[in-house]
Amino acid sequence: MKLQTTKSTLLSFLVLVLVTFIPGIASGIDNFESLKTLSRKLPGYPIRMTYEGIYEGSSRVVVHVNEKGELVDVYLEAYSHPEFGRLAEKYVKLWTFQPAKLNGEPLSVIKSYDFDFEDKRGVFAVGVQEAVAAKLNFARFAEKKRIYSPDELDQIPVPIEMVAPLFPEEFKGSDVEGSATVIFYIDENGNIRMPHVTEFSHESFGQVAIMAVEQWKFEAPTVKGKPVAIMASQKFDFIESSK
Repeated sequence: MKLQTTKSTLLSFLVLVLVTFIPGIASGIDNFESLKTLSRKLPGYPIRMTYEGIYEGSSRVVVHVNEKGELVDVYLEAYSHPEFGRLAEKYVKLWTFQPAKLNGEPLSVIKSYDFDFEDKRGVFAVGVQEAVAAKLNFARFAEKKRIYSPDELDQIPVPIEMVAPLFPEEFKGSDVEGSATVIFYIDENGNIRMPHVTEFSHESFGQVAIMAVEQWKFEAPTVKGKPVAIMASQKFDFIESSK
């Protein structure tokens, strides 16, 4: 199997904000039914944030739900304060889902959910202690998390382990060519998170592509020496090598 990708262009990093990732074949098709939540409980505003003079915040989690409606994985993509991220991740794991469908058939998808936190009791609802907290502005010390763009990185992440996808057995000797695009996160430890096929010429090319990407490992992406998370995209072109 020959990969039409050179080492120097192995990764093409995207500057974008994740909203929803679904297989590309489902995009723009009328008979696609999106992932739905059957039951969900939302967290209340954490009182400790009020005492720290923080009256609002946000976080974003990305979920992978399979064709059975089972929650496979949760990735905490961003937060304005670690406590908001912790609560969002905790509560989304309690949700139940109805799987997405394409042509009536259940489908595995990845989708993001935004959590917006606001203390609706009023800034001085707790009294003097809260007013003092506001003056001290503890929020400026809060550690935030977000997905960084390639331009902000110290350098492009260095691959530690990277395997190429195998050419699908069913197409060997048939002169069939194809492609697949996989989008994924590289987290603060250099691990691959939430890989998902967004475009493919045939389902088999998408399957072998994602199986390969799941095995990849990188040195942690960094900004000013601090490990961060980024989003990346990789397109694979499949051409069976000549005998």
